[in-house]
Amino acid sequence: MTDPSPRPAEPHQPPAKRAPGWIAPVLLASIAGAATWGIGVTVFHGALVDRGLPEAVSAASTDQQAQWQYGAQLADLGNQATALAELAENAKVAAALADLGASLSQGAALAGELRFDDQPPAAQPGSYSPEKLEALASSVAALSSSIPDFSEPDLQRGETFARIAFQINFDARDALKLVDKELAAKLPQAITDADSPEAAQTVACLADHSLIEGSSSPADQDLVEPVVLARALDRGYALDYTLQLKAARGSSTAAQAAERERTALNAQLRTLRSALPADCTDLRLPAYELPKNGLDRLEEVAASAQSDYSDALLTAAGNIAGDQQSTVAGVANDALSTQQSKAGAERILRSGAK
Repeated sequence: MTDPSPRPAEPHQPPAKRAPGWIAPVLLASIAGAATWGIGVTVFHGALVDRGLPEAVSAASTDQQAQWQYGAQLADLGNQATALAELAENAKVAAALADLGASLSQGAALAGELRFDDQPPAAQPGSYSPEKLEALASSVAALSSSIPDFSEPDLQRGETFARIAFQINFDARDALKLVDKELAAKLPQAITDADSPEAAQTVACLADHSLIEGSSSPADQDLVEPVVLARALDRGYALDYTLQLKAARGSSTAAQAAERERTALNAQLRTLRSALPADCTDLRLPAYELPKNGLDRLEEVAASAQSDYSDALLTAAGNIAGDQQSTVAGVANDALSTQQSKAGAERILRSGAK
């Protein structure tokens, strides 16, 4: 029997800093024997106990186990993307695959992963082909559409997993577009898997509107979903207000562009609002405020409002369950896709979640 103590693994370590708090370290256990790491959380926990791992690992919560499993899947797909990138002769394809591999590896580092020395490594491609790129992109999109269903709410964790899901989904699409644009458009969107028993339920109203302010998690965990949805709506209304001002104070061309943005934005806000019961009171009033001297720097204020709205959507998409998660995720996909097309270098995934 070799030393079962967890120790940091060398692979899957992007240069970005690790996120704090709930983020698990990358663990690698040196265990002799041929016990199988079963698929599924229950079997997974049994394998941990059977292998005699330290209590800190074997007694990990169901949420922690699901997080580690997801991280291991991200790492495996990241290795495949990196290998394909090295094998691809087309420079654009190689660069896109390298970006995808980096995002997957960064996601694995943020989630953490648990591996055993006697666990067979994931198969690596020995050559590049468009068909292998298609298979990889499909696997990444499928993984992004079904992030772990955590039992305990955690705003930071939910947002981080949403960032991982959207980043790898967009990167997979970008890579696949280079060989098959039609197939890329058909890939599943991030965070769209919704088959929980509560799928038909709407999100509750937010009784205390003061909870819209700030970004911390409410003390009452039952309020997490209405709070994150209310914050996303509030930031969307705030963005709409700045766009109205841009349209009113700008040139004819700028006004037309702002109105086009408002049309798309208001469609998103109507969809978000549909996740709430029809009799919920409106949330618009707090959003109709500008920072000091805001009229003198509308472009800066509008850019900040767009960033706030995107961040609020990511938090909501990662912290709402059931059918409404798919509703919010669809809105987030629309908003983030627009932002990606405007500034391709801007990344959704960050090393440390806020």
